[in-house]
Amino acid sequence: MMTHPTPVYLAKSVKDWESRWFAAGNSSYGLMQQAALMMANHLLSVLTPSQICIWCGSGNNGGDGYLLAVYLSRHHTVHIYQIAPPTSADAMCACQAAIDAGISITDTPVVADVHIDAVFGNGLDHLLSDEMLAVVDAYNAQSSYKIAIDIPTGLHPDTGMPLPVCMSADMTLCLMGYKAGLLMGYAKSHVGKLVCLPLIPADDALSAVAWIDNTLPTLPIRDGARSHQHKGDYGSVMVIGGHPTMGGAVIMSGEAAISVGAGRVTISTHPNHHPAIITRRPNLMVQDISDITLDRLTHMTAVCIGMGLGRDAWSVQVFERSLQALAQLDIPVIMDADALWHLAHHSDVRLPAHFIATPHHTEAARLLGIHADDVEADRIHAIRALQARYGGQWVLKGANTLTIDQHGTIHICTLGNAAMATAGMGDVLSGMMAGILAQAPDTPIHQIVALHAHCGDILSTDGVVVDVNQMGQMASQVLKTS
Repeated sequence: MMTHPTPVYLAKSVKDWESRWFAAGNSSYGLMQQAALMMANHLLSVLTPSQICIWCGSGNNGGDGYLLAVYLSRHHTVHIYQIAPPTSADAMCACQAAIDAGISITDTPVVADVHIDAVFGNGLDHLLSDEMLAVVDAYNAQSSYKIAIDIPTGLHPDTGMPLPVCMSADMTLCLMGYKAGLLMGYAKSHVGKLVCLPLIPADDALSAVAWIDNTLPTLPIRDGARSHQHKGDYGSVMVIGGHPTMGGAVIMSGEAAISVGAGRVTISTHPNHHPAIITRRPNLMVQDISDITLDRLTHMTAVCIGMGLGRDAWSVQVFERSLQALAQLDIPVIMDADALWHLAHHSDVRLPAHFIATPHHTEAARLLGIHADDVEADRIHAIRALQARYGGQWVLKGANTLTIDQHGTIHICTLGNAAMATAGMGDVLSGMMAGILAQAPDTPIHQIVALHAHCGDILSTDGVVVDVNQMGQMASQVLKTS
């Protein structure tokens, strides 16, 4: 789990970084040798003696593969499947080095325990040719352990989308730094374990498009010696939602908020749901949703709105009245679910910086007026577009959830798993965010996302689907030790 900020780059930034390195008088072939040696050292530490087949393309990724073969051949039996003859000067030198080392170079893949993809790497940004589609199919048909150099062939280096298919790997050896495409789109299904091998120092001209940081939040210490402390010292949360026919979501949000330590939590919902709330969790307070006023909200230190709110005329009235009041307060406001549906129908609204909206890709698409597939096709662009259009801070949920804060900094959460794809998970996240921000309003939102995902990872070991009702209690346990 990465608990320190790690930069993520676009492909062009990495290429420009390399160009500046070479312009300063450093050898491009020397960098290729260094990359191959670092990859070999890592693989020698994790692979048992085996037959290895390296699939080499015509460019510098293929050159990396030729030199990797040279180093690995000292400990393993290595074959090179030459998909196309080398075309760059460095790749030609690397190919000659493999020939000089006596490595077998064939025009068909051989049976092996390990197959290594050294075909395109970071250099592909267009659809694969029919010939390359056949190569990808042949590679993916191998039942052996698979390793990609830099990025799996066919995966877009910035968006993580297949072009239109890609090679799949059990491990990806990422050179220089993390590319955005390894963490976006459908990458999680294709890259396997990510191993980053830094080769050269960053320079002043290098800028990250996003950051990986799975640091968990910390909360104010509850000092037993300070007996004068009371629940009001730990924040007050209001959960607004619950259409007359939909009461479950607000309960899950309220439970999550109180589980992460909020001093008191009030659920403002339709009276239909009051008995169920009191019966299930008597330490949650209730009020009639029609009683939302600016005066009542001024006593809150965080609010989440939208869970089970509905989309009819009654819901519109609740949303508009709440939004008008909340915009006058400087407290964290988390918008989820139906609040996002209403926001999409109030496109003239500009959210203050203390508003945090938490859509998944379908909700984001509605907010932007595009197709959900377009959101997935470039998630970094989508989250930037959401902030540009509406203001506020944003959480774009999904595999490797993105956040963008009030300064425009994007963070990527690399925690979480498919077992969390279940109803109520977003309601719990909203409640966690409200509960933590009510106590510690300066907590970065990406840390709360990391907590939520980390809890899901812990709970996923017990079954196929995470029990959403255990998330709040797990978060409470994790916070005690973080």
